[in-house]
Amino acid sequence: MHHETRALVEQLADITRKRLEYGESTQSELLRIETELDTLDAKLVELQANQEQLSASLIPLLGRRPNPSELVLPVPHRMPMTDILNGTDHPMIQAAKARTAEARARLEAAEVGRRPVFTANAGYNSLWADERKRWMVGVGVQIPLSGQRQNSAVRKAAAEVSRRQWQTTQAHRDLLASISDVKAAIQAGYGRLEILDERHLPNQRAHWEATLNELASGTGRLEDAIDSARQLTGVKLTREAVIRDLFSASARYQALRPKQTSDVPSLNRLGLGQKDS
Repeated sequence: MHHETRALVEQLADITRKRLEYGESTQSELLRIETELDTLDAKLVELQANQEQLSASLIPLLGRRPNPSELVLPVPHRMPMTDILNGTDHPMIQAAKARTAEARARLEAAEVGRRPVFTANAGYNSLWADERKRWMVGVGVQIPLSGQRQNSAVRKAAAEVSRRQWQTTQAHRDLLASISDVKAAIQAGYGRLEILDERHLPNQRAHWEATLNELASGTGRLEDAIDSARQLTGVKLTREAVIRDLFSASARYQALRPKQTSDVPSLNRLGLGQKDS
């Protein structure tokens, strides 16, 4: 994109040189454009340094330095957004339910602990002379005296069940909110991209061509043409930012989908390294 912008300014320089030959332009205008080119060249050094830093940050992920083509993000393909489980079958909700069931099990165990415990045992005492008395059977009952310790355990377990139930409800709400948020982000992204491709970008290109023609005919101003070139680059940058946001929203969408680890798409399957047609 930087080189595209520089090519636009080079067109201004060519027109200005020709007009200068015919005495229709001034040396200051040509110097103004050359200054703009110098500024772009200095900016390129900074951009290349940033690109090297970003490439280095991807080495731990890829295991190698990425190719330049892998740093270009194409427009992500539209994906169906109806296969995310909206109900309680989502693994996130199932995990919350499992924790609630575990808390209920502890509550049941605590309730059992405050009930009387009946025991039965049988034995044989050879010291009795009468053989009929040597066999003995005993029955015991353990009754909690105050029951405070057992009641406290029950109350604690019941509070844990309530807390886990609330967490399950909140997890379900958070899931539905996340699904709505990611759907809105993806739909808005494609809507903005459509406006940029069909209206904003063509209009700005037409504006640039108009300022170029006006400058060549002597009816336009050099600063207007330079501003138009900058605005055209700005629209392109906005488009790339929308694509970046679409990738981010798509990643959040993938995180919400209940997929196995082996189903996580690779960088190539995501489209990295493929240029947008």
